[in-house]
Amino acid sequence: INLSKPCSIHPSVKFVFQEKLTIGKYVKIMNDCFINAEGGITIGEGTGLAQFTTILSSHHKYKGIDILPFTWEEELKPVVIGKGCWIGHGVTICPGVNIGDGAVVSMGAVVTRNVAPGQVVGGNPAMIISDRNEHMNIAEIVRKGNYIFKEMLEENRTRATHKNVIDHNIIK
Repeated sequence: INLSKPCSIHPSVKFVFQEKLTIGKYVKIMNDCFINAEGGITIGEGTGLAQFTTILSSHHKYKGIDILPFTWEEELKPVVIGKGCWIGHGVTICPGVNIGDGAVVSMGAVVTRNVAPGQVVGGNPAMIISDRNEHMNIAEIVRKGNYIFKEMLEENRTRATHKNVIDHNIIK
């Protein structure tokens, strides 16, 4: 994995084709995520993936073929997740999707299309719920590198309700 440090990756995370995966600084990947980077995946700094997130960057070729239901050939489609994004519990990100800086993907969403910077999306397929840009300057926050996971990893800070949680998954 092309990995910038520090970051936090739970040991239960499953990586496939990890040599095609790039993870930025201050990224937190929680338990039981599945990341198939066959087509290439980039996760921007300060981004968090909640439990049971699945990211796929390839799928079987199934159009214009002479065998059913699909061929052995894979279609490779890179996935890019921007800086400071929050990917909620149980999200699936499909091949070829780009998620802009500061976007939020609500739990259980299936992301089949690109998500613009600062957008909040949810559902199956994921649809726009709101836009964080109306309430904050996402570009400026990213420029300053203000990420909660940066504070967590550099200053050993946790939420008040998680004072007893010790993160043993930090990679420094």
